Amino acid sequence: MALISGFLAIIITAGYLAVIYAFRASFRELKSATWWFAMGFAILAGAIILRAMYWDVALPLLRLWYPETAAAWSEATRGRMINTFFSLLKMSSFFCALKCREALIPPEERHLWPWWKSWMHPHAIRLLPWSR
Repeated sequence: MALISGFLAIIITAGYLAVIYAFRASFRELKSATWWFAMGFAILAGAIILRAMYWDVALPLLRLWYPETAAAWSEATRGRMINTFFSLLKMSSFFCALKCREALIPPEERHLWPWWKSWMHPHAIRLLPWSR
């Protein structure tokens, strides 16, 4: 199972890196809505990549080749406490997504909707194209 997980982690890494590279033009205009969205995605993808590479590639290889070092590392990081780092990266992607939403609010309303409450704009939401 470790081989399958490691192989999938490598495929996932290649896929996410390809998507980030594909949207490289989105990073041209700093702090635009597109920039914030692409940055949020890149950070989220980076967190997913790092977590997969850590748990599914690096740690199993360390356990296979250097079991004593792997045990010491796991003890030093208290096992799954390392996930706190990955979670903090994921949380920073939320900030970028909310900054993107803030940038999409019309300029005359933007001062009323700072990033921390931009997710509530607008008050009325139209889910279907034909609904009012």
